[in-house]
Order: sequence, then C-alpha cells, then structure tokens
Amino acid sequence: MKKLGLLAAVACAISFSACNNNTSTMDKNHDGDTTAGERLDHSIESAEDHAAHMKADADKAAADAEANLKKAQADLDAAVKSGDKQAEEAARKAVADAETAWEKTKQAARDAAEAVERGVDNAIDATKEAGQRTGDAIENATDRTADKAKELSNEAERKAKNVKEALEN
Repeated sequence: MKKLGLLAAVACAISFSACNNNTSTMDKNHDGDTTAGERLDHSIESAEDHAAHMKADADKAAADAEANLKKAQADLDAAVKSGDKQAEEAARKAVADAETAWEKTKQAARDAAEAVERGVDNAIDATKEAGQRTGDAIENATDRTADKAKELSNEAERKAKNVKEALEN
C-alpha cells in the first residue's frame, strides 16, 4: 500500500513539474520572454526539487520503520527476560511485522529513487534531442537565408549590369 502511494506521489510530482508553465519563475533574465532553454531549466529544477522531497520522505519512512523494528526487538527481549510466553509470542509477531514493513519501505524507496532517476535521465535525453533538433533547424534556416541572400545579391548584380549596359547604349 505504501509502495503504491509512493509511486502515485512520484507520478504526481513528475506531472506537476511537466505541466508547470509559470513564466514568472522561468524567465531568468527578466526580459518578459521565456525561452525554450529557460523552460527546460525550470523543468529540470522542478524535477530535482520534487526528487529531493521524495527522497526525504522515503528516508523518513525508512527511518520510522527501522525505529519500529528496534522497538519491537526491545519488546521481544523484555518479553523473553520476563518469561511470559504469550508476550514473547506477540513480540515475535510484532518483530516479524516490523521487519516486513522495514524491508517493504526500503524497497519502495529504492524503486522510487530508480523511477525518479529514469525520469530525470529521460528528460535529459529528450532535452538533448530537442536541442539538437533546434540546432539543426537553425542551421537549416541559416543556410536557406544565406542561399536567398546570395540569390538576391546575384539578381541585384545582374540588374546593375543591365542598367550599366542600358546607360552605355
């Protein structure tokens, strides 16, 4: 159940960071215009913030589970010393339950960390790919602009020759 809740929290954190279009915090140079790079930086920062919060929550849950296990172990030790068989049996069950909860919490924390890492890696890969496509598009536009400028220059030169010939005749 905790694992499902943790995974839901991860999904919400990623969704919130992906859908956050608040330009006031993204506009780093305060020019009133948010660039793709600023949006990207903001998304990465948001993902890192959410990951840090999730890690802190997972660490706290693991620490709480470990503390419960230690308390259950202490209760078991006390029951063994007292010789009360019923208390000892109940304490052994509590220790087993606490161990199971602790292991599940540690596994959920590892799973969440891996999910966040995969999400961040995917975001970085997508960012690199988008940057490459943007660079390619800019290069293509530059080439087309240079070609058009050269074409216009040649046409202007041709017209200038025609005018010069017309003036000579």
